[in-house]
Amino acid sequence: MNTRLSVVIFTFIIFAAILTSCKTNTRPFVGEYTYQSDGSIKIGLLVTDVDIPLTDKMGQMQIMKGEGKGKVVIIRTGITGDIKRLSGEISGNEITIDEYTYEKKIELDTIINGKAKIKYSSKGRLRDNTIVFDDNYSGFFTEAETGAVGTIRGNNTITVAKLND
Repeated sequence: MNTRLSVVIFTFIIFAAILTSCKTNTRPFVGEYTYQSDGSIKIGLLVTDVDIPLTDKMGQMQIMKGEGKGKVVIIRTGITGDIKRLSGEISGNEITIDEYTYEKKIELDTIINGKAKIKYSSKGRLRDNTIVFDDNYSGFFTEAETGAVGTIRGNNTITVAKLND
């Protein structure tokens, strides 16, 4: 009976160790991806809201193992030439991109002209060789001429990244 209990306990420990190690395995995510984003950034001004199209709609994304268990580094290169170095974490089949803050000049015809301070973060789920991200944008916009300040938020933004062959 004592030997049988020892075998059961030993088996349970091995099983728990396997499950724990799989929880933060970055290997399925590591690789080169082609991504496409859709949605817009909404700037809320005093009188009206203005939708600004995403400028970084297509490009390449490289996901590499980072320092620490489950950590990854993401290099996102937009077709427009914008490069962002992001960090994130893997848990099971989900990836969380840490908050990243950047500034961007925004001009839209004669409607809007100014500078935005944007905070970006995202959560994604791996399905086969594709990651579907739900992107989150927030921040503030300052109009160049008047100094008026508006809020920024994402408007149904999503990114689909497919692993390159």
